[in-house]
Amino acid sequence: MTLKIGICTKSDLDEAMKLQKREQYEEERKSRIFNAKQRLYGLDLDTLERQILEKKKQQSDQITRDKLFEEQEQLQKRLILAQERELEKKQRVADSDLNYYRCRYQQKEQRREFDLNDPNYLKKARPTRIADDDIALGVSSAQIFHGEDLFNSERKVRQREQQRAWLDQQIAERKQAKEARKQAENMLMDSVVCRDKLLLEMAKSDHMMRNQVIQRTREFNMNMAKQKQLDRDRAKREKYEDDMAEIYNMLSSDMLTENPDVAQSKTDPNKKIAFMYRGMTPEELRVFRLGQEQQLRLSTQRKVEAQMMDKQWEQYAINMDRTLVLQQIDVDRQRKAQFDELMRANAKLAVEQDQQRKDAMIALSNAVSDDFYDQFNKNSR
Repeated sequence: MTLKIGICTKSDLDEAMKLQKREQYEEERKSRIFNAKQRLYGLDLDTLERQILEKKKQQSDQITRDKLFEEQEQLQKRLILAQERELEKKQRVADSDLNYYRCRYQQKEQRREFDLNDPNYLKKARPTRIADDDIALGVSSAQIFHGEDLFNSERKVRQREQQRAWLDQQIAERKQAKEARKQAENMLMDSVVCRDKLLLEMAKSDHMMRNQVIQRTREFNMNMAKQKQLDRDRAKREKYEDDMAEIYNMLSSDMLTENPDVAQSKTDPNKKIAFMYRGMTPEELRVFRLGQEQQLRLSTQRKVEAQMMDKQWEQYAINMDRTLVLQQIDVDRQRKAQFDELMRANAKLAVEQDQQRKDAMIALSNAVSDDFYDQFNKNSR
């Protein structure tokens, strides 16, 4: 190291050398002391170990307290649940007792005003008057009312006796009717036998008369059949002669001979009579064939033009599809690039937000910064 001093003496040089050696020694000592990886002194290991043990103890105590708090919470929950169940049980018992009391001591029949609303009041009520000499009736009470039935029991006894007498009378009348019916049946059987004999004789006479009528009818039908056969033969012969004449007329007619002059209309020279027309002449057929060939050529030409037009439209559709696919690929590429750019921006924002959150936590936690420690250990003394 070069000393930049002016004119000096030997003692000044010695003093300057001492100062320089002292500063160099101080720098070397500071480098040894302030290097945390190399220094062997300056640490309070016992204090650090004690702090570590205290921190572990605090953590274990915190865990124990949390466990106790959790057990206490569970216990309180079980106690609350048990109390709720006990309250529900008491409420059910109280409701059951209340319902029993209502069913046992608060029935409709036990009400003071039930006699006013009793549906069977009239059935249970005492008759107004039992007899004409009823003691419940006062001086001004009426004694006799139309429609009363005071002798109901006696009347029913007399009615039963009367019904018994009627039944005996009906039984006797039924026996008499049964005997009379038997006598009538016997008389009916005798009359039926006589009637059957008479009917048998009448049937025999009717059978004989029927046979005679049938014989006469058969003879009349045979005569009528012979007459109808003669008429059919005559009609068949006449019809045959008429058919032969009609066949000859048809064979010799203009329709079968196909006379072309007959089919010509008398009112219009260019019109034919449809039911008498028998086809075209060779010249007309030739003209007709030429027209058909010309129509065929025109139809073929239109088909070729339509096919060419369809091919052009197909090629145009293919080109449009290819263009749309390329545009879609370009749009997808741009969208992907925008998405990637958005993801990078989001990642950058996330890092900045994380750093801001850390800075905020540090600022809020009142942590000691590095500037606080930099003010210490400026020298080795």
